[in-house]
Amino acid sequence: MNSLGIYFGTNSIGLAEGNNKRLVNSVIISQASIFSGDFEEKVPTDVKIVALIKDALRTNHMNVDHGSICISGQDLIIRTFEIPRLPSNELQNAINFEAKKYIPFKLEDLVYNFQVEPNKKNRLNTILFVGMKKEVLEKYVSISRQLNIKINDVEYSAFSLLRFLKLCGAKDSGVIASFCFDLDNEDEINFVVSENGFPFFSRDIILASAINDLDGSVVNDRVKKYDKLKSEIRVFQDYYRRKFPDKGIKTLYVLSGQDIREDLRDFFTSCGISAKFVDTSKVLGKGVTYSSILAKSFGAVLFRDMPLKVKINLFNTRLKAASAIGEKDIFAFLEGIKIDFKVIFLGIFIFAATFGYGIYRTLPVREELNSMKNNRLKLASVSAGEDFTVLVAREKNLKKKLNNLDSLIKDQLYATYFLDIIPKVLPEGAWLTKFISTRKEDGRPEVILEGEAYLGDSDKEFEVVSKFLSNLKSNQFFSKNFKEITITSVDRRVIGDESVAIFSIACRNYPEIKQDGSN
Repeated sequence: MNSLGIYFGTNSIGLAEGNNKRLVNSVIISQASIFSGDFEEKVPTDVKIVALIKDALRTNHMNVDHGSICISGQDLIIRTFEIPRLPSNELQNAINFEAKKYIPFKLEDLVYNFQVEPNKKNRLNTILFVGMKKEVLEKYVSISRQLNIKINDVEYSAFSLLRFLKLCGAKDSGVIASFCFDLDNEDEINFVVSENGFPFFSRDIILASAINDLDGSVVNDRVKKYDKLKSEIRVFQDYYRRKFPDKGIKTLYVLSGQDIREDLRDFFTSCGISAKFVDTSKVLGKGVTYSSILAKSFGAVLFRDMPLKVKINLFNTRLKAASAIGEKDIFAFLEGIKIDFKVIFLGIFIFAATFGYGIYRTLPVREELNSMKNNRLKLASVSAGEDFTVLVAREKNLKKKLNNLDSLIKDQLYATYFLDIIPKVLPEGAWLTKFISTRKEDGRPEVILEGEAYLGDSDKEFEVVSKFLSNLKSNQFFSKNFKEITITSVDRRVIGDESVAIFSIACRNYPEIKQDGSN
């Protein structure tokens, strides 16, 4: 299933749809459109962002329901510091104490997490601390909810770039630096230095905010931005060498546009920096133009598929913090209570005594109940161990047998109507020899009347048969309950020295007859 990576940058929002480490679709939204005339001024910024993202997803046919978020450094606090190696039960308090030296906010106002990298040589722990103001994180979570996208991962955008570089084939053994910039977009520049995959230094720069004309207006000139970029690289190089003199950078991986690489390669050579320009076409596709915003948003998609040594996920930290607050509230009443084991044993004894006395009091009732069960009427057809399902099945079977018996009784009572009516409508000189009542497969009965007639004259005998048929049709009972009353056969047969007429009349195709003779 496809996943969505969302990068909330300084001036743009990047959306990347990916599947199995492959970029499927992407779009970049300029946040300048949020403040354009397309929206009313009173509409909250979050609502505007949600509307823009929904429109972009719909327009680009990006149908996703889950994803990850990466956030620019301007919304985060990233610090690296060292503390002595301490027992695990003291580590949290020590990190909190040290972090307060480097952040301008109260820890209570942040959602933060840290990762410890032990340094066995000097017996110190390197701490990577990442924090974010609670209301800022809640803003991004709220946006994802309004988009109906399930977000499980929130991380620093520079870490997403490390995932992107890893997919591009960059190595992480030794001291490695990454440098990502894009002069065509108003996006922040990221410097990250890591040792064996663990980041210990990072810096984020926004060039546009530092380039002003003489009258104070911002100049978006590409040449001036490039000059400022080279100046920032020199500053970064000097600062890094002074701060980490024993950690020389082995390789600098550079993510940039194609048009500036040749000039930038000469610049790095003059600075004594070993730089490798990353070929992003293998990952993004040959037809996709490089963009730092796209690289970061696609890096967020890779959160689950390209694991890093750094495991900081601010979304999980947010959930754990909420859970910890709930647990603290639940057990807050235990704070300051000293445990006395004598009291505990006494409580257990009182509980056991009360429970045992209760069982003792119920023994006579249990004995009486067992006696009633043993003395109750036993039925051979029902076992005490049968459950409700078995009893219901038995009930259905008995009802079926009762219906069959009832049907047989109805058939016997039903014949009395015929035996009462036929003698009344049978003409003189005719008599019945056979009465057959059967039922078809659909449950409807059929009646066959067979008889003989003798008047010494064959014509008169046929008239008697016809009259019998007419009497049956005119009878109220037969006319209501039989749709078809016909003579099926008329013939003659010699009995002794006389010839008699034999006939058969069939009554068919009628609705079910009730016992009272009505429909």
